[in-house]
Formats: sequence, structure tokens, C-alpha cells
Amino acid sequence: MKKILVISNMYPTDNHLSFGIFVKNQVEALREAGFEVVTAVNDNPATGKKNVLMKYTKWGLTALKQGFKHRKTVQVTHAHYAFPSGMLALIIKRLFGIPYVVTAHGGDIERMARKSSRLFSWTETILANSEHVIAVGPVLAEQIEQDFSVPKEKISVISMGVNCEVFKPAPKAIVTNDEPFHYLFIGNVIEQKGVEELIQAFQMVKTKGDRPVKLTIIGARRDQEFYKRLKPFIDEDVTFIDPLPQPELVQWLQRSDVFVLPSHLEGFGLVALEALATGTPVIASEVGGLVSLLGYGAGHLVPPRNATALAQEMKRALNVPLADYYNERAVQDVLTLHDEKNIVMRLQQIYEAAAKGGRNQ
Repeated sequence: MKKILVISNMYPTDNHLSFGIFVKNQVEALREAGFEVVTAVNDNPATGKKNVLMKYTKWGLTALKQGFKHRKTVQVTHAHYAFPSGMLALIIKRLFGIPYVVTAHGGDIERMARKSSRLFSWTETILANSEHVIAVGPVLAEQIEQDFSVPKEKISVISMGVNCEVFKPAPKAIVTNDEPFHYLFIGNVIEQKGVEELIQAFQMVKTKGDRPVKLTIIGARRDQEFYKRLKPFIDEDVTFIDPLPQPELVQWLQRSDVFVLPSHLEGFGLVALEALATGTPVIASEVGGLVSLLGYGAGHLVPPRNATALAQEMKRALNVPLADYYNERAVQDVLTLHDEKNIVMRLQQIYEAAAKGGRNQ
């Protein structure tokens, strides 16, 4: 099992650094492990009906061309997101007999499939015709099993993994109470990520404490209407930064005191795992995959959509010594489970089983 076709509707470029970076990281990990990986990916995040039609048409044709070109040598297609990527994998299977596995990341199951009965039906068909379904978190796996009638034995819970050679701790500087305490958020600046509650909670923390605090938000601000809603809560202690290259994100994680991810829903929460790998404590919402990732002592969970509860936990982090707030033993267990190298080994087993069971059916 050495050649696979990866299809993804999200993939980063130099101009769009965070757009599906987790897919690219996994592709590079597979190549590092000796796989030959052919890609058919959409690297254009543009929105609007015309842009979406044009970019998806181009991407779809590219996927079909890759499927045809490599039809005799690719053993398995791996689609990231059930829809739309899984639809292309299904078409390629029907045209060229190449079996496929699909990774569900959360939004494809929790939001996209619920937009209409047609999309739900298509998602159901895509999952049913796959050789295997990968869910990035256990809650998502349960949804797939229950809502789409996928047999439990056909589903594996496998995160995208973290490269612990890239995301690693740096020596923490000795600080005094005169120096600012830094909170960090990395992700798209959208309502579903809980950014509004985060800024509100930060202001509550700021008004109650003696030590200066700072909040840095790194991510794309494509939803300008939502960003305008945030303006009343933004002051000189809240900084917005556009998406950064991964090495710079690692440095930000290493330098920050606490990482905060107050999402309303989250299939897994990979950036929280990356924060843990850099030695930075995590506060996150008690939703989706974050529950299993952080729920056994590796992090700190708060109710979603609750700025007051979030502020209380952020304040606690400010006053508790790092050694007491960061449970190193629990974190190491999590990092071992989700180490990128272990993920690749599990993927290889799934690819081999899919190729044996699905080729030219």
C-alpha cells in the first residue's frame, strides 16, 4: 500500500495559510512515511455563488483527471469531508473502481448534511458506499453511526494528529505580576468559534484583576459583519493578527500563558491539541471532540456560549501556578494517542483493508 489519492475541498497556499492546513500536514506525514500521495484539492477559499461554482467545477475536473490518470496504480482514495469531497471519491469509485475512505471533520456532518434533505441523502450515500469512515472525534462517530446508519465496525475514531517534533515546548520565561498575562486564540474569526464570548470574557477578567492581561486572536476575518459586532468589546489589549505560517504559530503558542478555544461546536479541536504539545494550558468549550480530548485532566472545559463561565476559568488560570494548571501526565497520554506517527500507522491499516475489500467491486 504505497499510492493513494487524497481529495479535499480545503488545502492551504502561501496566500491562504490556514485553509485546511491539517490536511496538508497529514499528506506530508504520509509522504514522510513512504507513501506516494496524489492530490486533488481545492485551495481557493473564495465565497459567493459564482466563485463557488467556478472553483468547484475546476476542482471536480482535476479530481476526475487524477482518478483517470492514476486509475491503475492508486489503491485507495482518501476524501476529507463527507461532502463535497466524498462525492468526488464516490464518482471516481463508480467510474474507475477505486475504493475510498472518508474522514468526517464535523462541519460536514453537523452542518452541511443538515442544510437540506438532498444533502443529507447524498451524505448518507457517500458514507454507505465508502470502505471505511474515519471520525475525528468520538461524539462525531456516534452521530455518524446513529444518524446515517453506518455500522459501528465500519467507523474508526482517528484525529488528524499532531507533529510533536514541530509543536513542542520552549523554555518558559520567568515572569512577574507586572508583566502581562497572555491569552491566545487561533482560528477563523466567526460566531461558531465563540470569539464574541471570548472577548466579552476577557473584558470581565481585565476589570477584576490587578495583573495586566492581553488577548491575541490569530485568524482570518472573512465575516466582516460579525467582526463589526465585536468592535464595541475591542480595546488596546485585544490584538487581531491575520493567519500566520505554522512555525510562527508554534512560537505564539509557546509564548502564550493560556490558549482558549470557546467553540460552539468542534469535531475534534486540533489546535487545542497543538497548544498542549507546546506546553501551553488549554481552556475550551465542553463540546464535540474537545470533551474526549481535554475531559480527563489534559485541559479545562467550560459550558459553551457562556462568557461568564469562561471568564471565571480564565481568571482561575491567571491565579493558579502553571505546574498546577497544566497536568503534564494527562497531556502526555493525549499526545501519545494523537501523535502523527501513530496516526499514520493506523491509516495504513485502514488503507490496506479498504484496498483488499473494495477494489473493482
